[in-house]
Amino acid sequence: MIDKIQFFTAGCPRSQISGKNLKKALTEMQIDIEIEMIDEPALFKEHGVNSFPGIKINGQLISEGGFLSVERCKEILSEQRG
Repeated sequence: MIDKIQFFTAGCPRSQISGKNLKKALTEMQIDIEIEMIDEPALFKEHGVNSFPGIKINGQLISEGGFLSVERCKEILSEQRG
């Protein structure tokens, strides 16, 4: 079960597009959960995120540093749904 999604972004185009793709995947999968967008550099290291974009689900770092297509986001969400 997905209780919390955190999306770490440095504001780069790759992060912006990946964030939109994550939101689209949630909508398409009918998962109603708010994404906590984190763009505060002081919080990146605290959460163990070293490259962007980064996704934490329920406190676990799931993905970082790669472009996230809608399909990849759906795969990640499906794996974490349980």
